[in-house]
Amino acid sequence: MIKSKIMVVIPAYNEELSLSRVIQKLEIFFTRKQILVVDDGSIDSTLLIAKQLGVEIVRNVRNQGKGFALRKAFLIIISKMPNIEWILTLDADGQHSPEDIPKLISKTNSFPNIGIINGKRQYRKMPIFNRISNILTSNWCNFWLNWDIDDLQCGFRLYNVKNLKDIINYGLTCRKFDLETELLFIAWLLDIKLCQIPITTMYANLQRRSRIKPTFDTLRWIRLGIKFGFKLEFFHKIWLTRKIKY
Repeated sequence: MIKSKIMVVIPAYNEELSLSRVIQKLEIFFTRKQILVVDDGSIDSTLLIAKQLGVEIVRNVRNQGKGFALRKAFLIIISKMPNIEWILTLDADGQHSPEDIPKLISKTNSFPNIGIINGKRQYRKMPIFNRISNILTSNWCNFWLNWDIDDLQCGFRLYNVKNLKDIINYGLTCRKFDLETELLFIAWLLDIKLCQIPITTMYANLQRRSRIKPTFDTLRWIRLGIKFGFKLEFFHKIWLTRKIKY
């Protein structure tokens, strides 16, 4: 049964208002030992709540960024949990509905060789900055890469561990929110199969403002696009895929 082969990763920074509720909803599908909270240097009760709930915990002494937290969790699972075949990631702020989990899992039955199953939120329900940023980055990638991923920044994903190892071996460099886009870029470059499914968009229910910093995080995404755009292998594949299409 695939659910027994999944580890859930929740990066969390000062999420005392929502973490308990998120974990309790996850218990419908997983045991608490299948849930790994990465406390990214929280200064509130996030760590205490995770301990009280009896989930697996990894802690950064100081805040390092979402990308750093995810990468740390991936490496721990790959090195210490050989029976895990899939990693499910979702945010600790409650913007992802665990009720969508069966939809992600069902894709693994239809497409067993899939590498990353990406959640797709509804743009019109996003905060204005998130909406603009997603539309711009997604349209840019859809034009150049000929793929059908419309939400590059969504944190609700299911990763095939086998393919994730290849992505990590290629080299992840980002430490903030841009890591989730970098993962997709590398997967595309390595011919890892990607797909997306619509998920519930729940920004209206959030109890705190987004952690995304409009100016700095937009610049990080632009820098990431430029960095990959100057990679010869990346440009070569763009040229090949466009030539094949046209």
